[in-house]
Amino acid sequence: MKRIIAVGLLLTIAFSSQLMAVEKLMFLSSDNEVHSLYYYNPINGETENVISYPVNDVVGYDVTPDGGLLVFSVINPVENDRLSLRLETSEYPYEDENIIMTYAVNSYETVRGQYKIAVDPKAEYVACVDTLGTMLIDLDQNQKKYIFTHNPNEDTVVCGGFYNWGGEFSPDGSKFCLKSYCIANRQRYDVYDLENRSYFKITDQSNFTGFAWLTDSEGILISSNSCGQTGGLYVSDLTPGNGLINLTECRLSSARCNKYFKDFYSRFYYPQMIDSDRLLVFAAGHKIDGIPLQDVIIIDQEEQVITQVFSGEVVEMKMSPSGRYLAAVINPCRLKSEGSLFIYDFRTNHGEYVNQEDMTCSQLNWVDLPY
Repeated sequence: MKRIIAVGLLLTIAFSSQLMAVEKLMFLSSDNEVHSLYYYNPINGETENVISYPVNDVVGYDVTPDGGLLVFSVINPVENDRLSLRLETSEYPYEDENIIMTYAVNSYETVRGQYKIAVDPKAEYVACVDTLGTMLIDLDQNQKKYIFTHNPNEDTVVCGGFYNWGGEFSPDGSKFCLKSYCIANRQRYDVYDLENRSYFKITDQSNFTGFAWLTDSEGILISSNSCGQTGGLYVSDLTPGNGLINLTECRLSSARCNKYFKDFYSRFYYPQMIDSDRLLVFAAGHKIDGIPLQDVIIIDQEEQVITQVFSGEVVEMKMSPSGRYLAAVINPCRLKSEGSLFIYDFRTNHGEYVNQEDMTCSQLNWVDLPY
């Protein structure tokens, strides 16, 4: 009897702790004329300020999946068209800030629309990506570990084009995938092994549009458009000598619930792995009855089922860890990286805007935080 009571008590405590937390969405917005960090609670519809400075912009951030550590960068204008970027960390509840380092960049162009921060799941390292290069910083030692490059001289950048556009750590934190432009508008992905500093180059193509890590950290999913080539979804398993696997040709062209996939969708963006079998992607293509196809879809590779979630002009999106919510940034202009915040609830199959008048939202992240 005592064992039953003890087990029941533990279950009650575990259940209560789950009730005490809620998924919240972090995002950047400059609706108050200054780029600040907020989070939105989909349960009560409240938006709260997390980090804000009256003069300086928060230009990039990332947070560990459990919300325990927030890493962000603040921009400080200085003389002669130079900027000072201050990298800081803050532990939940984000009341105290710790300055990691301050470094200078040559002009506003280096952070224009593509400055990114990425923190690894174990909160050991952070990668800072601007157009001129990418630094890996050791958070324990508060110092730069090295610059991502495949050139012999570590002081050089990844490629001669000086256009780095973002990156992401693998789910196990052992690797980092960097997105860059090296030749004209040809996107390139380099995957770096953080233990031995080796790198794996994914073939750069002009029609690549985005990537996501596979859940086992052993490969990446790549989306593409039809820019003179076949648009679709590819997988690279990071094995030297292996080519890309085209999912749309191998498995999905004959999938069930596939009225438009093969013949009409020609552009794919913002892929995200939901689990080992299911992936999320924004697909666009030809007009049907005068209306262009702009659909957020979930693809189940095992069951070969394609499900439409909603239609909209998406420029960024992120699924919540529980799978209940999907957040998206909506903007009719595809070249914009900001827009209005849209939340879709899979439990109610209903979506709605969060302050549709605010067209400055970007950089979405879901975390589990207390009420």
